[in-house]
Amino acid sequence: AASAGQQEFDSPEILDLTLTDPDLKGFGGGFTDGVYGYVVPTNNGAPFGKVARFGMQDFDAVEILDLTLTDPDLKGFVGGFTDGV
Repeated sequence: AASAGQQEFDSPEILDLTLTDPDLKGFGGGFTDGVYGYVVPTNNGAPFGKVARFGMQDFDAVEILDLTLTDPDLKGFVGGFTDGV
């Protein structure tokens, strides 16, 4: 993931999610709710179900929701959305 403020676009910040968890690669989309950025798990060599969330202001702590712990079939998504609240 990358971030750049409008006036700092020439020096983007890079967030390497694989430093948090080596499985966090191969995403099929992403979205933001205005506070957090989310990336949608698709295929990192195999379909996977780890959704990563990170703060948009400074790329602070990455949080992981492993959907396969709820149901092993919850993996391999494309796209995502927020409810707008």
